Amino acid sequence: MFEKVIKEDLVMVLHEMGETVDSDLGILELKQKLLPCKAYLEEEKFVCDFLDTTIEDRMEEAERRKREECRKREECRKRE
Repeated sequence: MFEKVIKEDLVMVLHEMGETVDSDLGILELKQKLLPCKAYLEEEKFVCDFLDTTIEDRMEEAERRKREECRKREECRKRE
């Protein structure tokens, strides 16, 4: 579940579950905050799926940005 997770993923999920999150918390502390929270305990599969979707969305967006950056670089090279 936490294989490709970054801090922002955990913060987003915790916020969506109504939890308050201190910005200075690290990944380990955020994981420890997530696991015992009521929403996770009551709907573990849903929360895991939501976290997976959050991770996938972030990775897809990063890939989209990377492709866009490459496309722009190619356009600049063609103009030279």
